[in-house]
Amino acid sequence: MARNFSGRRLREARKSAGISAEQLAINVGRSAYSIHEYELGRVTPGVTVLIAIADALGRPVDDLLTEEGTRAA
Repeated sequence: MARNFSGRRLREARKSAGISAEQLAINVGRSAYSIHEYELGRVTPGVTVLIAIADALGRPVDDLLTEEGTRAA
């Protein structure tokens, strides 16, 4: 079954970790604007960035994904 990136899950994981979008951006070498766009579901991060985000949040990549057919944003 296909899995898709979920901006909503990213936002929840980031807030749960107590990390600001700005700090996450610094940790993964992206702009705060990029993190914001990921969280809104307007842009999907590449695999390398997705792995870096998961690592920075101390979560498995799977926590940032959702099943196909459910709303990804």
